[in-house]
Amino acid sequence: MLAVLLIIVSFYLVFTQNSYQRSVYLSSANRVSAELYRLSGKVNSYFYMQKNNNELLEQNAKLQNELYALKSYLNDLALDSIQTNSFVSDSMVTAQFRFIPSNVVNISFFGSNNYITLDKGLQDGVKADMGVVSQNGIVGVVLAVSDHFSVVIPIVNPKFRLSGKLKNSDNSGSIVWDGKDLHYAQLEQLPKHEVFREGDTVVTSFSRIFPKDMVIGYVVGQGKTKDDNFNAFKIRLATDFYSLQHVFVIEDVYYEEESILEQSVEQR
Repeated sequence: MLAVLLIIVSFYLVFTQNSYQRSVYLSSANRVSAELYRLSGKVNSYFYMQKNNNELLEQNAKLQNELYALKSYLNDLALDSIQTNSFVSDSMVTAQFRFIPSNVVNISFFGSNNYITLDKGLQDGVKADMGVVSQNGIVGVVLAVSDHFSVVIPIVNPKFRLSGKLKNSDNSGSIVWDGKDLHYAQLEQLPKHEVFREGDTVVTSFSRIFPKDMVIGYVVGQGKTKDDNFNAFKIRLATDFYSLQHVFVIEDVYYEEESILEQSVEQR
């Protein structure tokens, strides 16, 4: 104990009686303090950035909801030729789709067993068979759900199937991933006479999960087909799965009603 006390007194005398040692100490202390402040600033910036990202995701979801509400209303106007009232009110607009913002918490890519885990579940309104999209395009479909999480089977899974078409065409085909490159898939089973231009947009067509005309990807060339009676195009997927962080889960408010009706017809 005495030795420790003597060492402390010695350091005190050195730094208080010698200007050079005192300046070295103060300079070092300032550098340490500056580094601590810098690290503290980075930590604070990270948490503020996370908060801002979540707020932006919520705002984007709100805009998507409003957009599809407006589209639904405009479609109703187009179908009803005798509609003369142009005033849009909440009671007049019935949006079929609601977008739930979510964050990616895990991505697992192992060929035929690819999946994505999200931080939203049953308590957030997420259910199995709901579509999932990024800000750029289609991501996949919810496969399983717990209270706070959900697992998504992505478009880059050989088991995944989705109806798609060229944006300016009426001919629908099937989106298929061959298990090789996460950037590319194929639009298959198109009529033989179907032609393309490089860069053509591929969108959703008939789907009980996704709204029509949502972007899937872009044509980059001729695809491979085992049946000479059909055509196939290679497409670059709009969603970059290597950098995927934020998504929207799509709730179709009429999904259960449509499913029950179709099941009742099948049972007849």
